[in-house]
Amino acid sequence: MKIQGEGCGIPASQYLNSGKFASLCRTTKETLRHYRSIGLLEPALIAENGYALYSPLQLGDFFLISSLQHAGSSLADIKLYLDNPQGPKLESILESHLLRLEEEQRALQIRQRFLEDTIERSRMLRSWEGNVEGWQVVELEEKRFLEIDMSYLFAKEYKTENRQREVEQFIDQGMSLLEQGMASRLQGTYRIGREALSCGIPETDFHLCLNYCEGESGYEKHTRPAGRYFQRLRSETIEEMLAFEGALFEPYAELLGEAQEHGFTPIGSVYEQELSLYAGSISEKVYTVLSVRIA
Repeated sequence: MKIQGEGCGIPASQYLNSGKFASLCRTTKETLRHYRSIGLLEPALIAENGYALYSPLQLGDFFLISSLQHAGSSLADIKLYLDNPQGPKLESILESHLLRLEEEQRALQIRQRFLEDTIERSRMLRSWEGNVEGWQVVELEEKRFLEIDMSYLFAKEYKTENRQREVEQFIDQGMSLLEQGMASRLQGTYRIGREALSCGIPETDFHLCLNYCEGESGYEKHTRPAGRYFQRLRSETIEEMLAFEGALFEPYAELLGEAQEHGFTPIGSVYEQELSLYAGSISEKVYTVLSVRIA
C-alpha cells in the first residue's frame, strides 16, 4: 500500500500532509497514525522534516479500507487481504460485502418510500383543514398499484377460524411485497368496483391497492386513471365502522350520491386512501379520503 518516491508521477509539491489527507478522507490524523503503525496504510513520502506525506492516489486505498471495515472486516483481516490484493480471498470478501450493501440499500429504499408516503398522507390530510363543505374536485395523475383481492374476507360463509387464517396470509403477502421492495407500505388505498357498489354488494369487489414500485410480483396490477376526481373526507373511529353490518361500505355509496347531487357524473371505481396513522385504539378517529373519477 506504500507508494515509493515520485514513481507515481506526482510532483512532490502535490503530496498532502496528514492533516489535509485526513480531512479529505473524513477521518482523523490519529486514525492515519494507527493505520501506519500496523502497516495498513503507510505514507507515500516522508519529508526531510519527518512529516508524513500522502499521495492523492491513496484516497482509493483509504476508502477501500474504510468500506471493508464498515462491512464488518477487522483491520487485521483487511491487512491480510491487502497484502495480496490480487488473490481470490479479497475478491470473495468484496463480493460478499457488495451483496450485503445491496440488501441494506434495498431496505433503506423501502424505509425512504414509507417515510415519503407518510409525509404525503400528512400533507393531504392538512389540505382539508378549513374545508367546511367536506368535498372537493381535484385533478389526479395516473397511478399504478399492486392489487390484492380482499373480497373473500367478507364472505359470510367463512368461518371465524378460516377468516383469521386468511387475514394472516394476507398480511404475509403484503409484508413479502414490502421486503422485496415492490410496494412502499402495507397501509394504502382500497378500490371498490363501481358495478358491485351500484348493485349494493361492494364487498364482492373489494381490493387493497399497494403503491407499486418495481419488479414482477405475480399480483394483479391496477392503474388509477388520470383525470378529475370528486373527493370527500371520511372521519370515523374503527368502533363506528364496525358498529353494524354495512357501515364499512355505506360511505362509498354516499360518495356517489353526493357527487351526483353536485352535478357530477361518477365513472369507474371508488378509491379510499388512508391519510392518518392508526394508533391502535378503536375509539380514535381515522381519516381517509374517498375519490371517484367524474366525467
